[in-house]
This record gives sequence, structure tokens and C-alpha cells, in this order.
Amino acid sequence: MLIEQARRLIEEEMRQLTRYQRVPLFYDPIDYMLGMGGKKVRPVLLWLSCGMAGGDPRRALPAAAAVELLHDFSLVHDDIMDNDETRRGKPTIHKRWDLNTAILAGDGLLGFAFQKLLQSDTPRRAELAEELTRAMIVICEGQALDKQFENDSAVTTEAYMDMIQRKTAALIEVSCVMGGIVAGADGERLESLRTLGHSLGMAFQLQDDMLDIMADEAALGKKVGSDFEMHKQTILAIRLRERLGAEAFARLDLAGYRQALQEEGVLQTVDEQIRDYFKNTFDILESFEAGPYAAALKELILSLKNRTY
Repeated sequence: MLIEQARRLIEEEMRQLTRYQRVPLFYDPIDYMLGMGGKKVRPVLLWLSCGMAGGDPRRALPAAAAVELLHDFSLVHDDIMDNDETRRGKPTIHKRWDLNTAILAGDGLLGFAFQKLLQSDTPRRAELAEELTRAMIVICEGQALDKQFENDSAVTTEAYMDMIQRKTAALIEVSCVMGGIVAGADGERLESLRTLGHSLGMAFQLQDDMLDIMADEAALGKKVGSDFEMHKQTILAIRLRERLGAEAFARLDLAGYRQALQEEGVLQTVDEQIRDYFKNTFDILESFEAGPYAAALKELILSLKNRTY
């Protein structure tokens, strides 16, 4: 099975980090984060995109590891900013150690991301670096906007969609593009991969908004309703506030919020939006030549579409 093969190879690649000195306070939290598991969605997308674009996915392993290390960096700092206590069902780094150690671990993960990227076996390494660097900056823009929006009841749907494109979709998008670059894909194919990744990333984040309020807490790995209780703007909160008005929305507790989402049809509206993004993803996928990598990518996207946590 290609997806499982990709995950195994990527995990092996991520363990092959060049360490210059034994410093437990630095490396233990990094190893803890790397040992948390996860679906490895972004690096697997990169690996499969490379194969689907006609390349040898083995040459994409360093770039795939770089993408996942960058993602882990963003998660460590995201947990700090949101003061989340658990990640994938385990204590977050800043809870298990302390805040300063977590910041240092995040910095280290970012450094290792670029260490891995520079090991890529391709004459287009500078292009890979440009894509990953841009994604890193755009992700930070999205994270800052997310924080900025927390207590802003005037956030529009358009502003929110721009924010999630930066915070979430950008890395999924660049994962697909970097796979194509390693494969030697031309501009048209790269743009198709970019659009595929964008649609998938937008669907993924809107789905996350839904799961935060609807998923089983044990399966989700963190407290259900944390976005609402942290006053974070999500597509659900914004659309419900538009329907109820700011004053009525402000009076809702978590139970009332969940009930109103159902009664006002917000869940149905957002679910339709998610379905549209997934449809666009599948439509673009059909433009690529059929084969084992395209089939595996379709399987991966279907598993994301049907996820419950």
C-alpha cells in the first residue's frame, strides 16, 4: 500500500537528523514531538504528487521530511499561543516541559526542516527553498491574523477565508507543488498541483472547524469546543453571528452554541462548502494520468473527506 509505504519512509527520513552535540533539554522535546505520530498528510501528499507527476518519490523524501518538520514547528508554537494542554492525546511540549523549552524545540524543528530541504537531490533545490520559505512566512501571517481575529466580532467571512488560506491551506498547497518540482513538472502541471492543494487545504480547515465542535473528544485528542471557549473566529462562529446578531451570539454558552448551529442551518451550509472544495480537488485529480500514485492520492483525499477527528 503506497500510503503506508510513504509514511514509513518519511518517518525514517525524519529520524535521520544531523545533531552536533548531545543536549537533552533541546533534543528530548524534539524527539517527543517527532514520536507523537500523526497522519503525515502533508509529506505523503508531497511524495504521492511527485510520483503522480512522473518522478521518483524516493528523491522526494528529504523535501517531504522538511514539510512535516515545518508543520511540527507550527504546531508547537500554535499550542503555545492557544495554551492547548494536549496534542494528539498527549501533553503539549510547553505543558510537559515549560514555555521556554517549547519555544526552543519549535525553533529547532524549523532548523531541521531546512537541513532536510538542503539534502534534496534535484537541480531545482533553490525553487524548493523558495516555495518552503514563502509557505513559512505565509503560515506565520495566518497565525497572526488568527490571533488578531480572536476578539474581533467584525471579522467577515472573506477575511476568515483569507486567514485559513494562509494558516492551513498554504502548507498543503506547497506540499503538492514541491512534489511536482522534485518530479521535474512544468509550469502548467505545477499550477494544477497548486490548485489541488489549495482546494484540499481549504476543505481540511473548514472540516477542522466542524470537528472542533462535533467530534468525539477522545478521538479528537483535545477538548471539544476549545475554539468557541477561546473566542477564536471560525467559519461557524462568523456565520452564526451573522444570523443571530452580535448581542444574541455573545450570550451563548457552549451548549447553546452547538444547538444554534444546528437550528440556524450553519452546519449544513458549511458542510456544503466543504463538499464543493472536495469536488474541485477530485476534478483536478482527474486531469492527471491514471496510475498507482494518482489512485493512492485519491484514496488519501477520500480518507480526509470522511474523517471524524
